[in-house]
Amino acid sequence: MAQSFIIVEPDPIVCMDVQGILLTRYPQGDIIVGASLSDVGPAIHICGAETTLFIKGTLFADDDKLQHATRTAAARGGQVVMIGHTGGVDFAAVFVELPFTTEMVLAALDRNAPDSTLDPVG
Repeated sequence: MAQSFIIVEPDPIVCMDVQGILLTRYPQGDIIVGASLSDVGPAIHICGAETTLFIKGTLFADDDKLQHATRTAAARGGQVVMIGHTGGVDFAAVFVELPFTTEMVLAALDRNAPDSTLDPVG
């Protein structure tokens, strides 16, 4: 099964950066992007273990529905990468700080490789 990605990031530059990194590394992957849950909600609600979600930390903190959808996706085995720190994360997630590098984003995708530049939670 192909790797899939969901990016929830309201900043178009950050979103394009993450999308570009993913397209380079996973040219066959499916990438869905949106600025909010309303843009990507159906994809989040059906995603599974093959999906990695990139979520803007401050957006997550301010949106109860996004929090619920992200928790549900994580419970189904989806990987969650938070862009920037946020509170209220009570599931396994990796945090990537802004500004990030290509290496930081790719390291966040490796579920088995601990990296001191990342902050794994859960």
